[in-house]
Order: sequence, then C-alpha cells, then structure tokens
Amino acid sequence: MKASLLLILRTILAWALLGGLPAAQASHMLGGEMTYRSLGNNQYRVRFRLYQDCSGAPTTALTLECRNGGGCNTPATLTAPLLQQGAAFEPAALCTSAVNTCQNPVSNYPMFRFVNYEATVTLAPGQWTLSTYQTSRPSLANVVSGDLYTEAFLDNRGSSVANNSPQFDAEDIPVQYVNWKQFTTFSFSALEPDGDSVACSLVAPLQACNTPLAYRPVWWQSYPYPIPWPVTCFFTPNSFMPGYFSPSYPINMGFDTLGTCPNRTGVLRTLRFNQEARTIVVSPYFFDASATAASGNNKYLQAVQADEYRYVNGVRRLIGRVRHEMVLIVVDGGSNTVPNPVQVANQTINSGARIINALDSTQVEVEACSYSRLTLDFTDPDNLRTPSAGQLLTVTVPTDLNTNPLLLDGGDVGTFSLSGNGTARPRGTLYLQPSAAAAGRTIRINVRVEDNACPVKGRQNRVIVIKIHKSLRAAIALAGTTARVTTLSLPIGSTLDLRGLAMRPDSLRLLASGTTVAQSYSYQWQVRGNGLNPAQATSASITVAPTIPSRYLLAVTPTGGFGGGCGDTTSVLVTLMMPLAPVVTASGAVLSSSYATGNQWYLNGQLIPGATGQTITPTGGGTYTVVVTIVAGGVTYTSPMSAPFTVLSAVRAAPGTSLRVVPNPTPDGRLQVTLTGYAQPVALTVLDALGRKVAESMVAAPNPQGSTQEVNLSHCEAGFYLLQVRTASSLEIRRIVRE
Repeated sequence: MKASLLLILRTILAWALLGGLPAAQASHMLGGEMTYRSLGNNQYRVRFRLYQDCSGAPTTALTLECRNGGGCNTPATLTAPLLQQGAAFEPAALCTSAVNTCQNPVSNYPMFRFVNYEATVTLAPGQWTLSTYQTSRPSLANVVSGDLYTEAFLDNRGSSVANNSPQFDAEDIPVQYVNWKQFTTFSFSALEPDGDSVACSLVAPLQACNTPLAYRPVWWQSYPYPIPWPVTCFFTPNSFMPGYFSPSYPINMGFDTLGTCPNRTGVLRTLRFNQEARTIVVSPYFFDASATAASGNNKYLQAVQADEYRYVNGVRRLIGRVRHEMVLIVVDGGSNTVPNPVQVANQTINSGARIINALDSTQVEVEACSYSRLTLDFTDPDNLRTPSAGQLLTVTVPTDLNTNPLLLDGGDVGTFSLSGNGTARPRGTLYLQPSAAAAGRTIRINVRVEDNACPVKGRQNRVIVIKIHKSLRAAIALAGTTARVTTLSLPIGSTLDLRGLAMRPDSLRLLASGTTVAQSYSYQWQVRGNGLNPAQATSASITVAPTIPSRYLLAVTPTGGFGGGCGDTTSVLVTLMMPLAPVVTASGAVLSSSYATGNQWYLNGQLIPGATGQTITPTGGGTYTVVVTIVAGGVTYTSPMSAPFTVLSAVRAAPGTSLRVVPNPTPDGRLQVTLTGYAQPVALTVLDALGRKVAESMVAAPNPQGSTQEVNLSHCEAGFYLLQVRTASSLEIRRIVRE
C-alpha cells in the first residue's frame, strides 16, 4: 500500500502558499525541437517545432543561427529567418463533450499549440551547430524558469557526405497529459532516413549553448511519518532519495511500500527508460489540485538526445545530433483508468515470428521472406470489469504507416489494417511479409490509444518495435519425418529416402486484392559426389544411392509474393560405412540374400564353392549363412556374416532307428545320447546358434540293441544348440537347451 497521499497533499499546498513551488509566469514557450533534411548540394531545410501554451500569441520573429566549428562563443557563420509553416496545431481536447481550445478555454487544464518554422540554408562541409533562442520559458515544477534554446548538430565534412537528421513522428505529441497515480508510456521514436545508427539518452533541457536549465529540489516528507491505518503505522523509505530533479528523475513518482505495520518501508519508483523502443514510463505521485491552467505546478519538462553515427571512410563518426523535449502535465483522471497496453499475437504457423509484450513496448522479431499475420488487441480496464464502463477507444497510428519507406514501405515490409476504431474493442492486423532486402531493418511504429471518458480521457502510448532478420528455414529430413538432419551414415550398397521441407508458412498475402492465398515452393537438388537421380532433381523427395561420400544440396524458393533473394539453401552430408549384414529369407526350398550381388554362401561355417548368387537351393540340412563384398570408390567393403538360417528340410532318419537325448534341458551341460537300431558308424556334432561347431564325437561301432554316448557341453554358455546325428545315409537333428 502506498503512503498517505492526504498528508502529502496538505504539506504540498502549505509549501506552495509559502512560495516553495513555482508560480505562473508570463512566458508561454514550453519547449521545442530542431531537425533538418538534406536537399542536395550542401543545402539543408531546417525545421524548428515550438511548443506553446495558450497564454500568448504565436511567435513570429525567430532566427536560425548556424556556427561552423568553434565553441559557444563563436559568432554565427550565417543566419536565416525561421518562417512559420501553416497554422498552429492544437491537439484534441481532453473531453469530447467539452471542446477546449486556446480561443475558447472551458477547462481548468492547460491547453497548448504547436507551430512549425523552417529555413533553407547552404552549409559548406564542416561541423555545424544549428540553433535558435528565445527568452523566458515558463516556470515548471521540476526546472527553474530560464530561456528557451534549441539546437541540432551536423558534421558534413567530406565531399560526398550529406545527412538527414532523425525525424520525430508527427503523431508523437510532445506535450502529454498523464493521469495521476497511473503508469503511462510516452514515446519519442524517430525515423532515421539514412539508415544510420541512433543512440538515445536522457539529458537536461538547455537555456543556452552548453548551459542546461537548473533543476529544482525534490520535496520530501520528513521520515518516519505516520500512515492513517486502523493501527499505529509509520513509513520510512529504505532507498536513496534524490535531492534534485534530474534527467533520469524528472517527476516525483513516490514509493512502492513494503512490509507490515507498525513499521513499513518503501522502494523509490524511478522512470523507466527504454532506449531500444525509445519510450519512457512514468507514474506521477504528486498532483496539485489547486493549480490553475497557467500555473507550472503540475508541468514537468523532459529532454531526450538522439546521437547519430555513421561509418565514413571506415571510421565511425558522430554525424548528427538532435534533441526532443517533452512536457508532461499531471491531471486527475479520477476513477478513469488509462487504456491497456496493446497486446500483439502471432496467428501464422511456421512464420518464425517471436513476440514479447512488455510494459512499455512490444518487441516483434520476424523473418524476411516469410508471411506473418499479427493481431493487435486494444482494450480498456474500465470495459473489462462488471459492469462495463462502455468506453469507446480511438487508435491512432502514423497516417503514412503503409506507404512510408521507413515504415511498412508500400508493402515491401507489409501492410496494416484497423477495424472497429471508435468502438469498445478495436482490432488491428499487421500483415508482414518482408522482402529479402528488408533483412536487418528495425521499424518502430507509434500507437496511441485514447478512451472517451470525461472530464479527462485516458491515453496510452505504445511503440511496436519490429526487427527483421534473415533466416534459412529450409531443412532436409528422412522420408516420413520432419526432424532436420545435416549428416547421415549410409551402409555401402544401400539407398536413402530424403525429403525437402520449406519450414515456412503455407500462405501468402496478396497486397493488391487484400486476400490471403496458398503459398507454394520450388525445390532444386544438387550433389557434390554421386547417387542423385537427375529425374528427381526438382522433386521435394528424392532417393539417393551414393557410392562415395556425397553432399546433397537443396534450394527451396517461394513461388509467389516475393522478389529475388528469398531462396533458402541447406544440405546433408551422407558418409559411407560398412555394409549391413545381409538378411537371409526362404521362399519354398530357395534361400535368398537381401543383396543382389557380391554374395558368398556358407554351410555350417564352411565356404560353398561357386555359391555367389543372390539365391541358393540347399542340398542338405545345416546352417546356412552369407557374406557380401562390395567395391565402391575403388575400396572393397565386406559385410558382417548374416544371421544363421538352419535348414531342416533335408533331415531323414534311418529306417528302424531311434534317438533319445537326456536330460534336455541340461542344467550342467552333460547329455546322454542313446542310439538304437544304428549299425553304421555315427558322428555326433553340436552347433551353436551361429552355426559354429562346439562339440563332436564318433560312435564307430554302435550296438543295434542300443549304444549310449555322453556329450559334454559344460564349457558352453546357456542357450540353444543343435545336435546332428549323422551316418553315411541319414541325418537326424535334435534341439538342445543348455541352462
């Protein structure tokens, strides 16, 4: 909870009566700014924008002084009259039902006007300070009354150097009402016509060359002081309190209170300055309800300096400088709440747009050559509560937003549309599809939202910062997947199915018709190596069969909506490794290898002479395997042995014989093999799962009445084994389990 405002206000009023706060002055020149544009041949059009309150007539006698080099005491190299351009501009009234103008003031709140003056001068190459001077600014709450001095700087040394200063947005009203105790954002965004880099800083307003206005002391309550509360409670700040107003503390914003009673503390609120978005956020803590429109008690002066840098002959140079002054007028908006900051959301899949909605700005990152549809939602807290206040919102953006080359650039960056303006919930849409040439640009769009409350309407300013960057979105993936791959290892002799992915939006905005249509992409494959089928070179999907390490390159280009330079490129490197072990399958009595060529068949681990085809017809039972040899790029690769394939179809027992194997399974590997009815010599052979011989014995003269032979597998691991009982005319096989 904040500290008591009642006690503070009483103290302020008492202090004002004693002369502690500034009194009204006759001067009506609140502030100003000076900018310039190059006309070529060292000619420059200089513009001075003057802010005045309504206490006096518009000024007509203004002189532009131009000094080349030297210091403040250097006489002017040349002068020129600053001539008024058009009529004075007066912003809209605080309340639509009570029109308040300089000619017909109907409100206690101050009114003001803006007047533009221009002069055309020829400035030979040099370092120029351009300025104008008028006496007596009015007395304001944070600065001591002084003169009005406005200047700009130009360094046009070099035969080919011309410069346009940053140009402040004409819709960016430099005198703003700010509601008491509410966070409000103000912008000072400037367009930079030459693409130079601009650094902004908070500075003190000037009353003469190199002479800033003096800041007034900040009034603070003696601490600790009591807070009205059901229980005894005292407030004491726990942070540094500035003694004077300053560029970084131009207005008293009070404290955020912490802790619990009886002793509460507070952290000083400070101005929020966003150099990138070029905004400031304030929340005024003091308001003098007794001040008149002519008084300076609720008026605060703030200045921003924009330094402009450029590389000239490889050296970074300060090529220009301008100042922008703002006057913040604190008003009591009562129960009316200022509109919410606009919320921006991306509505396009695969656009790559990233959005951050912060307190003082919206940061948007978009990709060149991609379409993004962004929605802007304008709301007011007073309309979202129950019952709704039903306030109508008016949204203002630059009038040339769609056409200005420094903004949406006639569609080269995008377009903007606004619907429902003047309703309780306007909606904006940004259709962004920057060209390839727009990559690297930063665009700042000033947005102002006003409600229609009376007697004081709420205002909120917003800067939408759009950064455009180049990206390579195209990807290569395995068929049936979307995961990007950049390197793959392929067994020699194999093929690989690849697919190209655009990874960009499937839609496109047609600016001429204002419609959204489907986007399509073209594909172009190339190879450094081999294995690419030329017939597939323009297909999205390809099948490759490299025999040497090969890199496959893909270019993906949108076919509509963008000019040149929008193609993405990517690639995948396919390296080769040992061939995979062949797979043996059976079709009837025929065994087949998964490889068409390079085969060598084996039976029971022994090479079968001449068996080098893809198929083989077994002539006897046993374990068949195959190995493949491939020659690629002059290198010979040999695959691992295939998994064994056991053929039992050739097994035939001798008539009148029987075979008994116990115990099976065998826990210790020892088996008793009983042969009955055998009269010929018998060979006992045990093979493992890979067809390798692990045990063998011979019964040279079996007894037809029955002979028992021990087979010892105790040295073998647990698993499955095959026992072959073979005579000259018969073969019988039993499956053995070694536990």
